[in-house]
Amino acid sequence: MTSSGSGLPAVEVRPEVLFLSEVLEELTRGRLRIPRFQRPFVWRRDQMTDLLDSVRMQYPIGSILVWETDLPVATLAKLGPFRFPDDLPSASVGYVLDGHQRLSTLAGALVPRAEHYTNPEDDDPGRWDLVWNIASGRFEHGVWQQAPGDLFPLTSLLDTLQFFQAIDRVRSTLVDAEKVAEVRIADVSQLAKAFQYYRIPVVRIRQTGLTEAVEIFARLNSKGQVMSADQMVSALVYRLPGSTEEFDLAVGIDELAASLGERGFGGVERTAILRAILANMDEDIYKTDWTRMAVGRRSELLPRLRDGVSSAAKSLDLAVDFLQDIGVKIGRLLPYAMQLVVLSAFFDRQPHPSESQLSMLRRWFWVSSFSGWFGGANPSRVNGLVAEFRQIASHGEGAPKRLENLDLEAKSLPYPSSFDMRSARTRTLLLVMLSLRPRGSDGSVIEGPWHGIAERGPEAVGYIVSTSTQALTRDPANRMIRPPGAERGLLRSWVENWLVEADSEVLRSHGMDKAAVGHLRNGDIVGFLAKRQQILIAAEGSFRQAVGVSPSDTAIGKAPIDTD
Repeated sequence: MTSSGSGLPAVEVRPEVLFLSEVLEELTRGRLRIPRFQRPFVWRRDQMTDLLDSVRMQYPIGSILVWETDLPVATLAKLGPFRFPDDLPSASVGYVLDGHQRLSTLAGALVPRAEHYTNPEDDDPGRWDLVWNIASGRFEHGVWQQAPGDLFPLTSLLDTLQFFQAIDRVRSTLVDAEKVAEVRIADVSQLAKAFQYYRIPVVRIRQTGLTEAVEIFARLNSKGQVMSADQMVSALVYRLPGSTEEFDLAVGIDELAASLGERGFGGVERTAILRAILANMDEDIYKTDWTRMAVGRRSELLPRLRDGVSSAAKSLDLAVDFLQDIGVKIGRLLPYAMQLVVLSAFFDRQPHPSESQLSMLRRWFWVSSFSGWFGGANPSRVNGLVAEFRQIASHGEGAPKRLENLDLEAKSLPYPSSFDMRSARTRTLLLVMLSLRPRGSDGSVIEGPWHGIAERGPEAVGYIVSTSTQALTRDPANRMIRPPGAERGLLRSWVENWLVEADSEVLRSHGMDKAAVGHLRNGDIVGFLAKRQQILIAAEGSFRQAVGVSPSDTAIGKAPIDTD
């Protein structure tokens, strides 16, 4: 790729194919590094093992895009558990624009470490303990010392000395089963060969600035896996430390994410945080043509983004205050992340809303939650809602009776036929269940019952009974917020031990009554779940009436697995 008759140096795009071991060697020598504007490692454990299995099967895992430059660029100190050398090599350094998650997984799994990895700042340090289970023939997370005859440490796979030491351990462990040992050694040898001969495409870009490199990236990957929005914008507006315009949007988003985490909203995606920043700037929160935006408006955009990060810190905090006041105590209970963005946009304009404005916000929140509005709204409509809220915020005391971009009379989706926390409608039902203020075995209100949900997710909303009927198993009537002392297993015994003689107020706090518990005590599971379903539907009806949401046309229906 070259410039066209401009007299400027030609942009060099050099594709090559390297052995996996060569890529890892560039990392360990510090020739390949991760620029600081990249998002942190976010892959789940199953994504890590899937990648390793793709290498084993010789499936392609995509190319690595590298920007090579002599300019100093701030980089991450570590790649997973591997720490980069402190000194930069004499040759130019390659900065990874695409491939951070894959390289982190491969380096964390395969690069030998002097000692066992521990890091108090890593929320899941055990994810880097990866082994090949020779017995089951699969990659797993685990420590090889627990079963040296079955688990082969991947950090020994590409290092010749450590490989033979690990082979000797397998052989000595199975000294009384020589044939088994030989089969397992052959299996591991085949695995090592697959990794030794695996090749990865690497595309290197030189003779260009970062903006042009990201532009090339966007074009090369127009039909493939692209950068997330926050990565793209962070890269395009990045300024080197020490420059007169030093700015790192990624760091700003990191700080906002950390602040939200301290308030219990740590699961909010970085893209949502970026959209909150853009909303405060009165920009299109769904903008995708970032390269043209940055090239054409960089000098004007940079200070506005810096101010947007600052204003979002305040407005997101006020948005969380509002959410927690109405019962959404943690991010895992928030039906839609975009609700946080819209609230942030409002509070940026009006940090001290009137009671009529707060009343409108409360009704809007519950209508959008029960009706699933964000699950079906297009970007144009959401942008319109953000603009409308910012206009309303600027009007001072008054608040409109209706909204242009969202029907406040929209009907609720029906009671969900199955409990799935990926559904906004299910999370809304869970908020109703929490509003009943569940009580413990001593009759007192459980303090912070949402803490368990924050820590364990769906596991904190346990099953009451076991049944072979799938519909009954999945029914929300068979789920209950775990009380203290019942953190594991089915909740039937807890109900029968503590709620049989409980008064009506304690029973109601768990969406039950004496008739429902009577069915359970008599072994009538179907009767129990049917009665509890009626009680929860009625509780939702009372809640909706209180917050001004129109009821559904149908009582029970399938809840969409929706996102915004």
